[in-house]
Amino acid sequence: MLKYSVAFISLVAALSSCQNTPKETAPPCDFQSILPEGNDIDCGYITVPENHYQPDGKKINIAYVVLHSKDPNTTAFPVIYLSGGPGGSSLVDRAIKRWYDHPFREKQDIVLLDQRGIGYSSALPNIYIELNDIMAKNANQEQEQQMMDSLMTAYSQKCKDSGIELQYYNTFQNARDVGALMDHLGYEKYNLYGVSYGTRLARVTQDIFPDKLNSVILNSPNPIKGDMLVDRLKSYALALGRVIDYCNNNAECHAAYPTLQKDYFKAINGLAEKPLELTINGDNVYINAQDGIFFVRRLLYGNDSRRDIPALIQEYLNGGGPLIAELASEEYAPDYNFAMWFAVERHEMYDPANTQQVVDRVYDSLQLLPYRLGLFNAAYMNLGRLHDSGASAEQKKFKPSSIPTLITVNQFDPVTPPENGKIMMETLSNGHLFILDEGGHGGGDVNCRNKVMIDFMHDPNGELDASCLNVYKE
Repeated sequence: MLKYSVAFISLVAALSSCQNTPKETAPPCDFQSILPEGNDIDCGYITVPENHYQPDGKKINIAYVVLHSKDPNTTAFPVIYLSGGPGGSSLVDRAIKRWYDHPFREKQDIVLLDQRGIGYSSALPNIYIELNDIMAKNANQEQEQQMMDSLMTAYSQKCKDSGIELQYYNTFQNARDVGALMDHLGYEKYNLYGVSYGTRLARVTQDIFPDKLNSVILNSPNPIKGDMLVDRLKSYALALGRVIDYCNNNAECHAAYPTLQKDYFKAINGLAEKPLELTINGDNVYINAQDGIFFVRRLLYGNDSRRDIPALIQEYLNGGGPLIAELASEEYAPDYNFAMWFAVERHEMYDPANTQQVVDRVYDSLQLLPYRLGLFNAAYMNLGRLHDSGASAEQKKFKPSSIPTLITVNQFDPVTPPENGKIMMETLSNGHLFILDEGGHGGGDVNCRNKVMIDFMHDPNGELDASCLNVYKE
């Protein structure tokens, strides 16, 4: 169930523009229209190899913006923000405006970039409309899988015909783009700030270019370990279970929702028997069982998941409401590139041995997943169609690092659980891990987090005052 409903038979025609035209030299900055007015902003492109191991081969462009510090005499090292996804664009007007007003700018330059394959950086052709179309239909799990098979097969072939080699859209190539940008900008050292997938990219960059870094911040850590689908299923069950436990042990929540887990199963089973039909932006859309789970998972991303998840379950039981209407209308946007997400996860977090039969046994072991997870399951079963390149076990191991590193992760995070922070810490001799008693994926007490991050970047080897953080007490 998604925002757009486009006739699926138009798929092949819609993919006919599958190209990201290579450039031998970087073009001038052509996206000033999305930047705030002022003379304290620089923007541009650098040209990098599509495959850094073949530097004389095809080239692609990486777009960047530098938001200069409000203090023209600052000596603080700049911070490079690495967005999540993979597939999330940083160079959109609302994101740039947010960073332009960010407390980091009081003393630091902020560097934003669209990672390769995203936004202005030789973007892979996006397929969010086709994904919306699949999930908007009143399709069962098998029908959804068949439509995804057709979409991914057509997409892969069109990209091959257009000369796009999807195997090079991965974190290891991405990190070398970051290194090339650091060289191009010419600062002595940098701070890296990665969120979600951006933490994986930051950690690989940390291993390749340690001499360029002053500090690294990892918010909602995403290591190269495990499996793109299986880990998401386990993290979902873990986060939802923690929300249910919280409600059972919180007097106010329990009084309002005394049978929350029972209601959850009743709601999802009800959607399997009779999908919820909504009108979103003039289109008829359907929410079935796998979509219902998908949107519970999406709502777990929010800071208020402990409040909103019980309310969403009641909306399922009641036949609709404002939460599900908002989720359904805003879930996907064109500034998120799903093709980049699929290409990266195929390379780093995909096991071809995990057939649907194998994954179904994982579902059977997780009580809170009575049906397959919408979108993710069908997409995972097609990742092998995109390319046949996978990272080696050795590539997936982070190197020991002494670079000062700050890690934060939320206790109720549905995709990067606290356990990920402990995995990241294993190779860090100068790391700080804070598991926070907060909901959502990457959110929380923003003012406190900003203060702690700024103090850390300005004195990464000093004594860190993190007393304002709401640390989870195990």
